Amino acid sequence: MDKKFDKIMHSILVNAVVFKGDKVLVSQRSFEEHHEPGKWTIPGGKVERQKEDIVFNIIENTLKKEVIEETGIKIKDKIEFISNNTFVRSNGQHVVAMIFKCKYKSGEAQALEDTIACKWATKKEINAMEFPQNVKEYILKAFELQEKLKKLIKLC
Repeated sequence: MDKKFDKIMHSILVNAVVFKGDKVLVSQRSFEEHHEPGKWTIPGGKVERQKEDIVFNIIENTLKKEVIEETGIKIKDKIEFISNNTFVRSNGQHVVAMIFKCKYKSGEAQALEDTIACKWATKKEINAMEFPQNVKEYILKAFELQEKLKKLIKLC
C-alpha cells in the first residue's frame, strides 16, 4: 500500500472481551512487539481483505480468527458491540478500534501468536493489571454490561 494512504486512511481493528463465567480472557503482549510491549490486552487484530467469496460478517469472522490465533479459544457466534475508539500507533498509523463482548465456546487458553502469557482474569485482577490506554475501560464496561444482564435475567 502507498505510504501516503497510511496518513489519510484508518486501519480497522477488532478486539474481543471474551467471557467465561465471571472471568475475561487476557493475554500479555510479547516484549518484541512494537506497540505496547509487555502489557496485558484482549485478543484482536486488523480487519483484512478476505477471499472474494467472503463478503458478509467480516467483523465476526475476523474476531473469531484473531481470538483463536492468539489464544486457542473459540468464541460463540453471538457478539455484542461495546465501544469504539481511535488512536495512533507508535509507527504513526491511525486506527479505528471496535470492541465486542463475546462468550467462550471451547478451547484451552494459551499464549500463541505475539503473546507470552494468556489467562482468565476476574474483575479484581483486571483492576491490578497494566493495559494499553483504554483497554481496561473496555473490559470494565463489558463487566458492567454483563452485570446488568444478570440483573435483568433475575428479574424475569
